Amino acid sequence: MPLQFSRNGCAAFMRENLLTLMTVIGVLSGTLLGWGLRVSGYEWTRREVMYFQYPGEIFLRMLKCLIVPLLVSSIVSAIGSLDLSLSGKVGLRAIIYYTTTTVCAVMLGIALVTTIKPGKDPEAYQQPNATKLVTKETLTSDTFD
Repeated sequence: MPLQFSRNGCAAFMRENLLTLMTVIGVLSGTLLGWGLRVSGYEWTRREVMYFQYPGEIFLRMLKCLIVPLLVSSIVSAIGSLDLSLSGKVGLRAIIYYTTTTVCAVMLGIALVTTIKPGKDPEAYQQPNATKLVTKETLTSDTFD
């Protein structure tokens, strides 16, 4: 059966897959914008970087807030669609699986934080007994982070 392209078929395809297409376009445009800004040669200040990062940080934090409710609701919905004899077994297994993976992720995170120590000043490794006092001027916009 040969492929046939028509305006109605193309419009229907676009309507059905609009979210996917817009997601791909957003990812590609963000990648190109980021690459273009990086190779532009402009030297960014910390404040400019903070202003540019702020919308992305808010977006990622909103996604993190949505993960657990979406996961729990999808598990409850899936279990609710099963018959009663399987619901107990599947529900218990889902809860055990979710709890186990969460505990493993927390233990891995704690282990990595204690070994890698992210955010620690590299100069602190060179002088273990030295204390460093850093003061900086802060503005109201600095408190957004």
